[in-house]
Amino acid sequence: MKILSFGLRGQFASFRDPSVTSNQIVYFIPSKSAVIGLLGAMIGVKRDNTLDELYGHDYLELFSKVKIGIRFESQQRKITYYTNHRSLKEAKTKPFKKELVENPSYTIFVCTEHNFDKGNESIFEKLSESIFENKFVYSPYLGHAYCPATISEPQVHTAEETSPEGEQTSCVILDESESHKDDFTFKISPLKDESSIIIERHLHHFYAGNVPKKRVLKHWIPVNFSNYRIDRDDKRDLSKFYKVEDEVVCMY
Repeated sequence: MKILSFGLRGQFASFRDPSVTSNQIVYFIPSKSAVIGLLGAMIGVKRDNTLDELYGHDYLELFSKVKIGIRFESQQRKITYYTNHRSLKEAKTKPFKKELVENPSYTIFVCTEHNFDKGNESIFEKLSESIFENKFVYSPYLGHAYCPATISEPQVHTAEETSPEGEQTSCVILDESESHKDDFTFKISPLKDESSIIIERHLHHFYAGNVPKKRVLKHWIPVNFSNYRIDRDDKRDLSKFYKVEDEVVCMY
């Protein structure tokens, strides 16, 4: 198994929480949908232009064939500001709260488990060529066009699927419990006293067979360069762990 990794950075990120409609609350990390959109932009996968479908066939195929992993590598800092908008409900102008993540930095991991071809090149080759040569069909950005992204430090790793128990990780871990699996359990332990973690609930899209589905799932995000040992992990449906260098990465 080959896994592509690259650095993803910017001055600001705006990955909105879709459950908040008036004020703009943002996540620290992008959802899988946002990362797949970023990858699609790099190689020229377009969204559907029709009104009856939100996503085109090429995007959905890309989403179904690609797994991603994330390491959040910056300090957890947000800035808050207010802008005036016209409220249609109240027929007046009022301030709305907005947030941005400041100086975000991520390492993104990408693998394709299937023989997914776009033209005569595999999607893995297409992405690798685009990132290594820094040539993108559409400019990458972090959630919004006013948050341009910088791509750097691409690498290709040789990895293998592994049991995570007893292994170390500093990457995001997908929690498959609650709305997806009631009996799912896992346990992690910090390796340093100052280790800390953020838990974000993302609307996670996935495929069950050939049927697209979505669930709100927790994402465990080590911050401040924290390292954790995975003490116990249950059987997973939506994610797998791969050994990459000296740690395991949760790919989902």
